[in-house]
Amino acid sequence: MPIPAVHGVERRIGRVLFEASLGGETDSQEGLAFLDAIGVTLTLKRENALFCEGDAAHSYYKVVSGAIRGYRLLRDGRRHITDFFLDGDFIGFHTLATHAFSAEAVREATLVRYDRRRVDALVARSTHISQCLLARVCHELSQAQTRMLMLSRMTARERLAGFLARMAERKAGRDTETIALPMSRADIGDYLGLTTETVCRAFAQLKSNGVIAVPTPHEVMVLQPGKLATLAMGT
Repeated sequence: MPIPAVHGVERRIGRVLFEASLGGETDSQEGLAFLDAIGVTLTLKRENALFCEGDAAHSYYKVVSGAIRGYRLLRDGRRHITDFFLDGDFIGFHTLATHAFSAEAVREATLVRYDRRRVDALVARSTHISQCLLARVCHELSQAQTRMLMLSRMTARERLAGFLARMAERKAGRDTETIALPMSRADIGDYLGLTTETVCRAFAQLKSNGVIAVPTPHEVMVLQPGKLATLAMGT
């Protein structure tokens, strides 16, 4: 079964670029505000496409609210979700002339679209940004390779635990006991390389073991963070 690709790398590349874009002395939030001023805000309805695989990559994007899923269709027609992009995440930061995957709204989303040429020109003027991006790319690729190796040997329950742990980490600085899951169980299955039925069973196992509670289909409460972390490591 397919396992998640490394498209999560580009989201973190984008975050580093935008936070560093105006130099070390500039507050990251001010830099973000400046770039938002040169961007265009757009709203994407649920299930609507942001771009399709093979489309010309003329823009970069930041998710302001909502959720976007990146995916590819395999030759046999199956869908493989490469990543989920949530509030504050960046999409489309790569050097390819065309997009390597498709992106569509999981639910209604608001985004900022940046002209690629204007952002690239900004990057070209800063050696600091280029060096920062290179170091971060190498680090993220190393982590992604480790994750892919682990996923290839993980059980369904461990894969789901890893996914939930990652979603919790993305809420750093906020209440990490409750995790919002805007995506469906089918989406999670297509991301983890599992059937929807297997994902549901894995949720039930974690719930019966007291690791999580599931108050609603789109919300999970982590009751035993240590146990979840242990499962996420495949141990």
